[in-house]
Amino acid sequence: MDKESLRKECYRLFSCNTINDSYDLFDKYAECLFMIIKNDHKESINSLSDADARILLQMMLSKVLYLKSIVNGISYQSKDGTCLNKIIDPTILAQLVRNIYETTCMFNLVYRFPKSKEEKEILYLLWVCSGLNYRQRFGNNVSSEEGKKKLEEEQIQIKEIISKINQNELYKRLDEKNKKKINDKIREKDYLIKFENKEVSFLHWHELIKIAGTKDLFFDNIYTYLSFYSHPSNISVMQFKDMFGNEDKAYLQLTNSNLKLAFILLSIFIADYIYLFPNVLETFNSIDFIDQIVINYNNVLVRSDDYSINDCLKVLE
Repeated sequence: MDKESLRKECYRLFSCNTINDSYDLFDKYAECLFMIIKNDHKESINSLSDADARILLQMMLSKVLYLKSIVNGISYQSKDGTCLNKIIDPTILAQLVRNIYETTCMFNLVYRFPKSKEEKEILYLLWVCSGLNYRQRFGNNVSSEEGKKKLEEEQIQIKEIISKINQNELYKRLDEKNKKKINDKIREKDYLIKFENKEVSFLHWHELIKIAGTKDLFFDNIYTYLSFYSHPSNISVMQFKDMFGNEDKAYLQLTNSNLKLAFILLSIFIADYIYLFPNVLETFNSIDFIDQIVINYNNVLVRSDDYSINDCLKVLE
């Protein structure tokens, strides 16, 4: 492919002006994630933290493929022969995009954002403890002996995690006020914190995209926007009412806008995964060159060249 043809094809995929363009892009992300998963097994695992990171990668591939299936649309024919024409429901799609947002931001906060080994250990342990503490709430619903035993084992695991946090050198250097902040997060079943020198600051989900390094002001409200569709808000009802008109087919435009967000989030995730596992760069460099360009473009677009996966974008200059 000559340079002009390469630029034209890349621009089509950068812009994703149509559902068909976005649909083509799905395969590029799926192929990248699948090849990384396939080759990941050749590398040894050094910690439970790294093992969990690999599972998160596999989960992300599943999300991509389910998202692609949603874009195929739905239809229905009743017993009397009446038909619902094929549609795509952007409100359902947006819920999965929000899940991709949360997975991407969680991964960045736990695996890339920490500035030291001690910070990373505390963030990871808080994340694990949060999940275990939430599962303890189902204790009253467990009746089997096997289930009760599992809950008891997890109670022991929670105590071990708290002990590890207390033994962490960074934690020990904190004053009592900041130690209390971490202990409060454990009780709240939460892990959204960051360290600024010796100060612990609380975070909220809508802030995490900035923590990941994005510079686009549009992302300031992206989590709130996606949350409209994860809850039965009146805004989601109003939009649903108007999006399936025969003339403008607004649902297609909204679907495509949501997909563009998903592609950007997936690019951030892939870049951060390669940052965590530098050997994965070899796999990334082996996929189709256009795939590399598009994935890296969506990553650098909202962050900066400092986050670039490789130098593939230079070929377009």
